[in-house]
Amino acid sequence: MTISLAWTRKVDSIEELIVATDSRLGFGCRWDCCPKIRILPREDAVVCFAGDTMYAYPIILQMQSAVAQHPKLLSRAMDITDLKGHLLRILNDMVRLVHDLPVGISNEPEATFLIAGWSWKLAAFQSWLLHYDASIKRFTFRPTGSWTGPNGDKSIAITGDYKEDYKERLISLLREKNKLQKGGFDMEPLEVLRDMLRAGSYDLIGGAPQVVKIYKYSSARPFGMFWPDKESGNISIGGRPLLDYEQSQYGIFDPDTMTTVSHSKVVV
Repeated sequence: MTISLAWTRKVDSIEELIVATDSRLGFGCRWDCCPKIRILPREDAVVCFAGDTMYAYPIILQMQSAVAQHPKLLSRAMDITDLKGHLLRILNDMVRLVHDLPVGISNEPEATFLIAGWSWKLAAFQSWLLHYDASIKRFTFRPTGSWTGPNGDKSIAITGDYKEDYKERLISLLREKNKLQKGGFDMEPLEVLRDMLRAGSYDLIGGAPQVVKIYKYSSARPFGMFWPDKESGNISIGGRPLLDYEQSQYGIFDPDTMTTVSHSKVVV
């Protein structure tokens, strides 16, 4: 019950990797304040999930723990391209250890994981989708591909529900902005997610958008969101609405202008 995204934002000299998702979990009810993006302890990479939380939450916690206790991973001496393989092996080993399933229930996880971050080895942003392949009975990965078009400047990974609706909306928005065949993404992927959440007609997604930016200086930073709009004054971070007395050091997105507010000033 998710839409999860990772795209490279390219505007003039700005280039950054953005990961975004909704905040809804479903288990016979709807819970719209649940974190789905986790910054790994090395702080240059994130992991995000879509699908069955019975698998996703324990696996993400173990991924965070694995990075925290491994000196070379924690210090970034091992690049994210090597980290991805390590996390994939952890994932498959954890799934192998599931046992005593009810009769007739197979151990084929309905979950996908998005790993994204900055690679110092390749001097480029990288993202991969980790997905379960029933033909080999294991999780495997595929890299993010470029957007179909003449320039290859657009790069986005999409996983979860309503992928086809999402793509159609994104294409329509890019066409409206005359950006379908040229240039890179700005905040269009987040604008589409915002509109789908506001529509209220997609039952499997909900809550405020969650956003994390990853920068070339090997740092990931979460952002809050005024939700459902800035006028409401309500701020959500990681999907959870802040309490009245809570403050945040993070930038807060205005979902309509896609600018951020920090210390009462508008910043990029």
